[in-house]
Amino acid sequence: MHDNMAISDRQQALMEVTLRIIGRLGVDGVTHRAVAAEAGLSLGAITHHFSSRDSLVEAALHYALARETGRLRALSLSLQDHVMDIDAWIGALAAWYARELKTDAEVHIACYEAFLAAARSPRYRDIIQQWFFIWQRSAELALKAAGSTRPQQHAELFVSALIGLVLQQLAAPRRNFRRDAVALLTGLVDGLLGRR
Repeated sequence: MHDNMAISDRQQALMEVTLRIIGRLGVDGVTHRAVAAEAGLSLGAITHHFSSRDSLVEAALHYALARETGRLRALSLSLQDHVMDIDAWIGALAAWYARELKTDAEVHIACYEAFLAAARSPRYRDIIQQWFFIWQRSAELALKAAGSTRPQQHAELFVSALIGLVLQQLAAPRRNFRRDAVALLTGLVDGLLGRR
């Protein structure tokens, strides 16, 4: 279940429903009955694909992270046009997250649940490491182009700040998230690079 292309349409739909439940109620809110009710399927249809609740949750979290990793790769490629202009890169990044958090907040919450699951169990760690690697590599390229003398370290700080901002927005939404994120991330980069 690590590869989104290897699952059926029905399984993908079950993953989406499970993620919405995780986003609303947390991992403990997932039951076969809850997924069946939200998906409009019989209980037997759910247990046919996932014999245990743990296998359902694990599959959904892997699906979420694999999906987000793919989306982050695509975003990273789209941001390459802005990589030489760090301010444009930060602006595009903040705009992307502002849209994402309005339209797909539950999936992002589920991804944070996957981070916690990885803290408890090694089976989630590989995909979490891929997620971080993609973000850090993208940030490293942008920061190097902007003149960072320590792009790897600066990228780690940048990604940590971004993850924190997204988590904060999910937990305590700001009305002007995009504007605030641009200001905070630009301030961080200015400090790291000694700009202005």
